[in-house]
Amino acid sequence: MSRLQELVRPSLLHHFDAPNEYRGTVGWLCGYSADATFLNDAAERFTRATAAQRSHDGRVSLALMLDAGNPQISMIDAPGVAHLAMLSVAEKSFRLLHAKVALLGFRHKDKPHRWLLRLVVSTGNWTTQTVEESLDLAWCIELRSEELETHDEDVSLRCADIDTAWSLLSHVADQCDTRVLALDVGGIAGETSIEIERAQGWIGRCRVRRGRAKPRFFDSREKSLLAQLPTMIKRSATGVRRNYLAMGSGFYETKTLPGKAPRVLANIRQVLEKAGLLIRTPEIDVFVSDTGCQSVAQFAAEQSADDSGFTVRPAGQPEALFGKATQRSLHAKFIFSANHRKGSNNCSSAWVYLGSGNLTGPGFTERMSRSGGNLEAGVVFASDDLCRRETKGTAPGRVVTNLLPIQWDHESQLDHLVAGADMPERNAEFVAPPVPYLSWRIELDEKGVLILPMQAPSVEVLDLQGEPCTKRLDAFLWPEHRPRQAVVRWFAEGMVRRAHVPVVDEFGRLAATPLPKLDLSEAWWQLANFPLPPDDEGPDFSLGDDGNGFSLVASGSQQTMETASQPIRIMMETIENIAARQTSVTEADWPSWCNRLQQVLAQASDSDVVRMFLILRLNPLSALHEIPFRPGFAETDQTESGVLYEHTLAAIEASWKITDLPPIGRSP
Repeated sequence: MSRLQELVRPSLLHHFDAPNEYRGTVGWLCGYSADATFLNDAAERFTRATAAQRSHDGRVSLALMLDAGNPQISMIDAPGVAHLAMLSVAEKSFRLLHAKVALLGFRHKDKPHRWLLRLVVSTGNWTTQTVEESLDLAWCIELRSEELETHDEDVSLRCADIDTAWSLLSHVADQCDTRVLALDVGGIAGETSIEIERAQGWIGRCRVRRGRAKPRFFDSREKSLLAQLPTMIKRSATGVRRNYLAMGSGFYETKTLPGKAPRVLANIRQVLEKAGLLIRTPEIDVFVSDTGCQSVAQFAAEQSADDSGFTVRPAGQPEALFGKATQRSLHAKFIFSANHRKGSNNCSSAWVYLGSGNLTGPGFTERMSRSGGNLEAGVVFASDDLCRRETKGTAPGRVVTNLLPIQWDHESQLDHLVAGADMPERNAEFVAPPVPYLSWRIELDEKGVLILPMQAPSVEVLDLQGEPCTKRLDAFLWPEHRPRQAVVRWFAEGMVRRAHVPVVDEFGRLAATPLPKLDLSEAWWQLANFPLPPDDEGPDFSLGDDGNGFSLVASGSQQTMETASQPIRIMMETIENIAARQTSVTEADWPSWCNRLQQVLAQASDSDVVRMFLILRLNPLSALHEIPFRPGFAETDQTESGVLYEHTLAAIEASWKITDLPPIGRSP
């Protein structure tokens, strides 16, 4: 392996990649900010489905919770991502939602009882700027279902981290509008809510498996990060005194007393000394972006007035990762401490903090509160076998300067440091509208109405010109075909607000693209590869030259779908194919299969083959009701899966207009 290969580090986006043989089902993210470009890429990596496929699917794969100052990201901007707004800015439990945490759930494609949970703690936001411009850090762990059966202590530790992170995400979710995640179809749980319940079961198993293990993950809900730091260090590493301390942050506090070190930096040093984790005369480096380091710039200019022992250095920029010409801006928040001796390259008793908390009062020394501290999160972990510098025979992955934005060759030119801008104050951009979505009902010529899912008398729905739609009882007249989303307007907290809400179609799909009309053979192609998502466009079918128009050829394939010239044979072959496929579907995937079956066969309701059975006055789907055509767990309506299946067939029969027709084999 080359030196460069050893140094390759995944970007924040790569932490969303589904492992081999797995696909993402549901994930939760919280953070300060995000953008649609990052989220689109993350969702594609997570689900292994393109934006077009996710738009067709119309369900939530990533639940996103952001600080209210972030503009809304709609499901059209990022298909499969639901931006859950704060219910009330005035009643939130924190000053800013600043913690950057993701908990991602994956399920094995062929063995659905196997699952994987991945926890990501980031110093950077869910944005393209983090990936392309910032110096940021991330910490990631995974847990596979089969590991729960082992007696490995590290499994208990990872379970503790996941369980504690889920507690934080649940706390944030309680303050957000999550109703869109619980969407059902005709009283039957939707795919999103089923996947969420399944993933929560995985997390519950982690809670049991953790036992008394203490996590490396911590947050500022009950105490500040600084107040917890000594305990977290002693939990993860040895409780010895170290002689070196490095601190870095994207923002520092704004003001400091003349000649004095910034208060938060001094407090960190004092707390560590008092806890017996730092000697009285340590070597201390403060890493900054020279063009924006707030009070550090003021302190550095006056440093001679206070013999503090702090050295200000520009953040390290590993050339092997970013190249010589690239200069990224420090955004990572980290603390690193270790022992080292003169003449030795080793770093012993090393520990690292990384997380969302800037080295400021609201970010690090104050607990979460509505008017004071932010909601922050991070991790503290030990790191053994590290080296200060890369030498011959030293693995690059052991060198501190390749792992953290640290370097010891240059000091900042103190008279060139710039305070830069403070962390910006933001007004609330996106708060929860009274309704989380609108339902679509067709009335005439594929035009219809948008229906409020619950009572909300103050809500207006705006048309494409921004004018209020005419309201009739609980419905708003919509002059066009079904929109994927609509703008609602309401009055709250002394101001008029607007937001985009997704529109739900008759299949329970959110902000979904229109379903194209299909013939029956095309419909089978959409079912054949289940549980993989349908193709973006599907195969290109053309009529064969059999004189009857019922033989279809799928171009771009070596196989030719040749069927008999009679529509009865086409229908029977399709029914047999469906039966063969669905009897092998697992119970875990059954709700998704029923949803796919209903959608796809409804798209074929106007096909020539279906119309022929209307002429014949026969119900060709009757065979699918029979026990041999159903999996064992759905053979009768005595099981929940069986009830769902009967509901699905009834809906398909209604769309085909064959509900009252006799089954095949019985005289019309």
